Amino acid sequence: MKVFTVSQINRIIKDLIDNEIILEDINVTGELSSFSITRNIAYFTLKDNDNLLSCVQFNCKTEFKIGDMVQCRGNIKYYPKGGKLTFNVLTIESIGQGELYQQFLKLKQKLEQEGLFAESNKIPIPKFVNSIGVVTSKTGAVLQDIKNIASRRNPNLDIYVYDAQVQGNFAVQQIIEGITYFDNLTDVDVIIVARGGGSIEDLAPFNDENLARIAYICNKPLISAVGHETDFTILDFVADLRAPTPSAAAELVTYDYLDIIQTIRDLKNKMDTSISSYIDSIQNSIDYLSLHIENNINSVVSDELLYVNDLISSIETNVNKKIENTTYSVNILLNTLDKLNPIRLLRQGYAVIDKDNEPIDSSNLAVHDMIDIHTYDSKIRAEILAIEKEKKENVRAKH
Repeated sequence: MKVFTVSQINRIIKDLIDNEIILEDINVTGELSSFSITRNIAYFTLKDNDNLLSCVQFNCKTEFKIGDMVQCRGNIKYYPKGGKLTFNVLTIESIGQGELYQQFLKLKQKLEQEGLFAESNKIPIPKFVNSIGVVTSKTGAVLQDIKNIASRRNPNLDIYVYDAQVQGNFAVQQIIEGITYFDNLTDVDVIIVARGGGSIEDLAPFNDENLARIAYICNKPLISAVGHETDFTILDFVADLRAPTPSAAAELVTYDYLDIIQTIRDLKNKMDTSISSYIDSIQNSIDYLSLHIENNINSVVSDELLYVNDLISSIETNVNKKIENTTYSVNILLNTLDKLNPIRLLRQGYAVIDKDNEPIDSSNLAVHDMIDIHTYDSKIRAEILAIEKEKKENVRAKH
């Protein structure tokens, strides 16, 4: 028996396909099971009820969506290096929607009308999650991605896993059981249902009506993290939050432990700065008020001193004027008194006569009465020898 190498077998297959005229310039109809474009190169899969066909179109200018029924024209090629048979598509035309996608749209419309997608019924995701329950295959890369990201962001996060098939005949029931299990588990804060990307057939379990209704009545926040960002399932619309990828779901439900610590530090520094600034502001206000009060006091004292000085000056002026006026009046009185002063008259040669220290009157005098004659510098004792009443009385005094 002849032994072939892998390269030899691949070359034989390639020659057979390249020389088969029936595989050149052919038209193939089918439903788009997957579709993506990278640098104008479209990679997609055609399907019918039983089989799949990998396709590629270079210089693709039209984007289609999963579930579209299309007709493609091109050639079947076999690539030995990858050991892969591919339909090289030259043209692609839409001819409607596939049966599976129509079923998806029909169920989506039905559940939406019943209110299963309403935003008002969705449960908010807690800001701080301490534990999550993940419903997925424990052997898949999806679980490891979730664990790596969640643990890196928050090492204290508890992660519980419910092992469930995410593709195939038993997937729907196991996913439902996983959601129900975590919904009744007290230790779980949030539930994540996750799987990687795939064709519309691969994601069929997540378009199941029973699964959608279980997700709707779930009492805990439920996140759908199924497929890639461009993949949409019924579970995405029913869930409380749709994550574009499983890795994104891990980031959405976990707070960054280091960010929290840094935020606390930043808040502390900000608080310290604010307190210092507030204290400085208060001190500046106190200093300003003190200076303002001091200036006001000095101004008031200065004004009052000026007023007092003016008052004193006014009083002094009034007192001096009063003294001058009083002195002038006193001098006048003194001059008047001086003129009326008996001593002054006595100095001029006049004398004062009294009898027994009483002023005399001719009516009470008699001959031989003794009288006193007061001159400026002496007192003379005299006796009345005679009393003559005339126009001008003459009194002779005998010494």
